[in-house]
Order: sequence, then structure tokens, then C-alpha cells
Amino acid sequence: MSNIAKVIQELEAEQQRIESALRVLRGLDSGSGSAPVRATSSASGAASKGRGARKISAEGRRRIAEAQKRRWAKVRAARQAKR
Repeated sequence: MSNIAKVIQELEAEQQRIESALRVLRGLDSGSGSAPVRATSSASGAASKGRGARKISAEGRRRIAEAQKRRWAKVRAARQAKR
């Protein structure tokens, strides 16, 4: 495949991705209420391959743990109040 043909093919794939994104955005703007359908093409999956696991800070983990402890304390208190 020549360089020009390869560039044309890449541009057409990009055009399809852009048109798909525009359809989703237009659907959101119209307030249709339906969830957008996720693309299944290999081109859209290529962008997400480089993404690693999300990390949470120690402070974030601490806040989540404390909030969960408060939730369980509330459940236990409600259980004790029923007795």
C-alpha cells in the first residue's frame, strides 16, 4: 500500500470516529434520555489500551474507609434501637 493510500485510509477511519462522536453528542443535546452505545470497532479500542489502572491516594482511601465505618455504625445503631 502506498503512503497516500495509507493516509487516506487513516483519514477515513478518523472521519468515521468523528461522525460517531458527533451522533452521540447530538443525541445528548436533544435530550433523548437514552444512553449512548459504545463503539465496538478496533479503532476505538486502540485509544483505551494505553490507559492504566486508576490510582487512589492514601488520603482518598482513608476518607472512604472512614465514611464506610460511619455507614456501618449507623446500621448497627439502628439494629440496636430495634431491640
